[in-house]
Amino acid sequence: MSKRLIKYGLLLLGVAALALLQFSFISALPWPFNNFELSLIVIIFSFLLFNENDVWLISLFLGFFLDVLFFHPFGTTILSLFFSALILYLVLENLLTNRSLYSFLLLTIIAVISSTLFTRIFLIIFDWPGLSASHFLSSSLFWESLAWKLILNLIVVGAVFSLLAILSRRLKPFFLKRR
Repeated sequence: MSKRLIKYGLLLLGVAALALLQFSFISALPWPFNNFELSLIVIIFSFLLFNENDVWLISLFLGFFLDVLFFHPFGTTILSLFFSALILYLVLENLLTNRSLYSFLLLTIIAVISSTLFTRIFLIIFDWPGLSASHFLSSSLFWESLAWKLILNLIVVGAVFSLLAILSRRLKPFFLKRR
């Protein structure tokens, strides 16, 4: 029991530190580098390093801390990160057959697009003022921001994956579960 409490306490502290890093450092970077989504990278690699229950907790804790720090309706980030993690889990379990670079790059593309769309949809639902919600898909700023998010996150995932492939043995291929 105490080992689990220590584990979840350290997980909570680590996620809080990552949320602070995202809010205080990455958000303060000049455009386009502030489009980097550390939270999505953490969730993607959490599927590699932790079990599913821990990943759900990471996505909820990370969403909670980012909701507290960012200035939009509470629950937007929690919901978007959780649903993005759910989509990533379903893709990882049902479609991808191994843990290779292309798998993680595909997961990154799916995570960035789903998180961005979920965030925009939840902001529309919560009626965030000044969002010009009805026209965000026709906004060039939206597409430019999404493109930079994809580029930056793909570069970081490629670099982190290569580093983990050198340092870890957890990147051995796994196959789909038989039903």
